Amino acid sequence: MNLDHKTVLIVGGAMGIGLATAELCAERGAQVLIADFNVADGNRAAAKIGAEFYPLNVADEASVKTAFAQIGPRHSALDALVQTAGVMMGSFVPLDELSVDTFKQTLDVNLIGSFLCAKHAAPLLRRGHKPVIVLLSSGAAVQGSSSYAYGASKGGVSSLGITLANKLASEGIRVNTVLPGNIDTAMKRSVIEAEAQRIGPHEQSKLELGEPIGVARLLAFLVSDDADYVRGDIRTR
Repeated sequence: MNLDHKTVLIVGGAMGIGLATAELCAERGAQVLIADFNVADGNRAAAKIGAEFYPLNVADEASVKTAFAQIGPRHSALDALVQTAGVMMGSFVPLDELSVDTFKQTLDVNLIGSFLCAKHAAPLLRRGHKPVIVLLSSGAAVQGSSSYAYGASKGGVSSLGITLANKLASEGIRVNTVLPGNIDTAMKRSVIEAEAQRIGPHEQSKLELGEPIGVARLLAFLVSDDADYVRGDIRTR
């Protein structure tokens, strides 16, 4: 499988699963664009793999519009949008102590950010070859989470993916949502550290984490033409 002649935008491509996906897509021949709030790591990642970098805050529509206003003149079309940007906030905070601000901030990044990226990528995707949107939800969407806010936001991403798939199918845009399990990322490590501080390290030390490249292989497959018949949610370890 190769991604020659594919232009792939990876939002959240500076670290973790997004970075692993950007590296793999570039290795397989895609023209990779990285967009991320983390400017230093984003520029570093782009330079390493020969990609373009665009600063972008998914929770701010003005920032998203600005990024796509820069992408549009350079690329007449996108073949794939992979939205991996996300945050985990409020882990292990009791329900009656969780602030509305924390809940809203989590939804702003994880759910509204996914909506905004899809919204502003759509005009370029309509001109792409077998275009696809891949959203990153989480196993937390179906199994629960250490954070009320995170679980709710990822459940929303899964529902958003279903709606986008139904609405955009007539335009030739395929939509898939991936629900990773326990993956070794900085965000997951922060949750493990918070749990260790709460109850001690014994049980959490037994948790087996998957490598980001495992999810990246799936994401790279989904943006390829080989995945043309794949529909719906896909869960990983």
